[in-house]
Amino acid sequence: MNNQENNNSNKQFYYPVRDAKDPYKVSLEPIPEHVYHQIMPDIWKIRKRMQRSGQCTCPQSRLWTCDADCLICPYHAAGREVSLSTPLDDAEDLTLEDTISNDDPTPESIAMDRALLDALHAELEALDPEGKRICELLSKHSEREAADLMGLSRSAFKRRWAKVKSGLADKFQDFYE
Repeated sequence: MNNQENNNSNKQFYYPVRDAKDPYKVSLEPIPEHVYHQIMPDIWKIRKRMQRSGQCTCPQSRLWTCDADCLICPYHAAGREVSLSTPLDDAEDLTLEDTISNDDPTPESIAMDRALLDALHAELEALDPEGKRICELLSKHSEREAADLMGLSRSAFKRRWAKVKSGLADKFQDFYE
C-alpha cells in the first residue's frame, strides 16, 4: 500500500450541524464517506446558486459551516430577493412582471392566420380539388398513409404534394409581406 492510498483510507468526512439553541454555532459531526458523497454535492449546488444570485455572502474561510439552510445562516443576504410585483425604479406603474415577454399569440396574429388558412382552402378548392384532398389527408395521416389512401405510390404523392405547396407559395407569397 503506497502513502496516498494510506492517506485516503484514513480520511474522515464531516457534516456541519447547527446547535439547536444557537443556529449560528456549528459543529462538525463525523459521517461515513458514502453519506458524505450523497449529501454534500446538493449542499454545494445550493450554496453556489445562492452565491451567484447574491443571496450568500459566506466567506471562503467559513464554507465548512454551510449546511444549505440559508434562511438561518448568518451569511444569508436577506432583502436581496426580488419579487415580480416590485415596482421598477425608473417607471411609475411598471413592475418587473410587465417586462417579461409573452410568447402567446396575439388576437391579431390568430385572426391573420385564420384568414390565410381560409384563403388557402378556398384557393385549393377552386384550383385543385386533389391538392385540397392531399392537404386534408396530411393533416390526419402520415405521408405514407395518405399516399396509400389516394392509391398513389409514395414518390408520386410527394411530387403532387410539392406541386401543391409551390403553387400555393407562389399564389400567397405577398400575404405576409
